[in-house]
Amino acid sequence: MPYLETGDSTLFYTATGTGTPVVLVHGWTADSIDYSWLIPLLQRNFRVIAYDLRGYGHSAPADGYGMDRQLDDLTAVIEQVAGEPALVVGHSLGGAIASAMAVERPKHLLGVVALDASYAVDEAGRARVERTREQLAGEHPNEVVKSWFSSQASFTDQTPEWLRTLVLRRVDSVSPAMIRAGFAALWDHAPIAFRPEVDHYLARRTDPVLVIHRNAARAAYEETTFQHPASRAVVLPGGGHWVQVERSEDVNAAIQDWWKTAAAG
Repeated sequence: MPYLETGDSTLFYTATGTGTPVVLVHGWTADSIDYSWLIPLLQRNFRVIAYDLRGYGHSAPADGYGMDRQLDDLTAVIEQVAGEPALVVGHSLGGAIASAMAVERPKHLLGVVALDASYAVDEAGRARVERTREQLAGEHPNEVVKSWFSSQASFTDQTPEWLRTLVLRRVDSVSPAMIRAGFAALWDHAPIAFRPEVDHYLARRTDPVLVIHRNAARAAYEETTFQHPASRAVVLPGGGHWVQVERSEDVNAAIQDWWKTAAAG
């Protein structure tokens, strides 16, 4: 299996297909398995690279898990595996990592795709985040995460039962330390976590951005931050949080259509 040494961690990754490189970044308590439904579709036109975040999946634990370390890892994957600037697709926490990369290290990117990304919460959302942080410090953080996913409507009546089972069983396989570290990776990075600070931060994404959201209001908010004329927001209503699994065909179609315009521009 291919691994990438980063200095304080070893990252597992896969690479398949040919063409413009696309790097896939998964979300909290997950691993790159989340992209198994999307990779076969994308690889028809792209070279698709998917890696496990430090401490998750087949990647090794590390000295730190903050946003700066996440950006270091993504930079290493782009430089050493892609070998050239890449499109970065991020789901949930991965969407925050991808957007932070677009702001702080744009020379490595061709564009950003954020899938139902978790960031830019309002004051009510900030209160929920802080309550969850306190609960995660307790003795049963895995149960807190499962409750969090349910309370955030991550699953709907359209979510297949097997996907709900996969997500919740995987939470049980993550250590309490990694649950807390993954949560902090996003919500301790103040520039992207909370409004109104994040409004100006996201507006620094000058590359083309594609936002795919199940929530129309969240998608409309993202549109107010767009700078590149090829940036686009797509709403996929009715599904749950794991849009790249539940709606893989729709997500692939949106990426392929958007990239035709963005690449031409």
